[in-house]
Amino acid sequence: MSFTRRRWLRAAGATTMAALLPAAPVRRAFGAPARSLKVSTFGGYFERMFAEHVYPAFTKATGISVQSIEQPSGAQFLLQLAAANQAGKPPMDVGCIIEVDVLRGRSVNLWRTLDGSKMLNLPRLLPNLAPEANAPLDHVAAMSWYMTLVVNPDEISPLPDSWTALWDRHPNAWGVQPGSESVIFEIAANVYFGGNDILTTKAGIDKVIAKISEIKPNVKLWWQDEGTMQTALINDEVIGGQYFNDTAQTMIRNGTAVRSIFPKEGAVQSTNYWCQPTASTKLVEAREFIDYCTSPEAQQFIARFVGSAPVIDWHQTNLTAQEFAQVSSTAKPIYAASQVRYRFTDYMEQQFTKMLTG
Repeated sequence: MSFTRRRWLRAAGATTMAALLPAAPVRRAFGAPARSLKVSTFGGYFERMFAEHVYPAFTKATGISVQSIEQPSGAQFLLQLAAANQAGKPPMDVGCIIEVDVLRGRSVNLWRTLDGSKMLNLPRLLPNLAPEANAPLDHVAAMSWYMTLVVNPDEISPLPDSWTALWDRHPNAWGVQPGSESVIFEIAANVYFGGNDILTTKAGIDKVIAKISEIKPNVKLWWQDEGTMQTALINDEVIGGQYFNDTAQTMIRNGTAVRSIFPKEGAVQSTNYWCQPTASTKLVEAREFIDYCTSPEAQQFIARFVGSAPVIDWHQTNLTAQEFAQVSSTAKPIYAASQVRYRFTDYMEQQFTKMLTG
């Protein structure tokens, strides 16, 4: 079984927000200082690595204890969080939020505006992740992760260096994630249409889906669940496809014959953010936590143990070049089109399903 943040995040999705309210059990608390903070992250391995490595270091540095909470996923998570926040009982003081949910939460005034002037590590953020000038600061980059081209080197030679391999003649060979959440949209848009701009209209989305339809003969597995693709790779049911770099690296360490390739057009980078619900009363503690998580110490812990890419220049950390290469790349990435999904998720899902079944 795959112990990754996304697989366990889906499992946690069955949990209602009520189960995450203060009466519910949390994973653990570190120490018993007077000051404390509740922090939610994706479940399973992801949460455990934060609980074992990041939170204790934060408590040691600040004296603030952390209660670690596994947060569910999906649209219901945000709806339940918004309702709990409106009732003055948010289940966490700080949450690790995917970018599209940052936008959705902002639209209902869910997130507190943070005081960036008191966050000394904020200037360390990479330029593309730095706060917008003159805009309210309601989110701070926590960690990034990549979707790469993962292949079995015993099944394809020479190893591909481009996303165009998905479109080359390889019948019944690949595993590709379907639907509106799949970064196959960004891959097709950047490789064949010059970037994500084409996805900003419905007509452009239709053109991209038409291009994606060309790979249908090459796709053996349209995988909805990360574990399904992992099993297919382990059992040689596919020769490769789009997949999560962090999981692929774990598979490599466990002896599976796969390689995670950062294609020349760029791997697809997504970023998660720290946000604070407006009803949380832990203003100072939350600010100290978010600032700490942008420090070199925290970022090297997150890269080394969680398997996510740093959101600061990795040279500021003590990561080796090999450790950095396992979680990130110096090449320019393809960025996830979160604004597009915020506006067009339903349309993208509808049109993709029509393409698959047509």
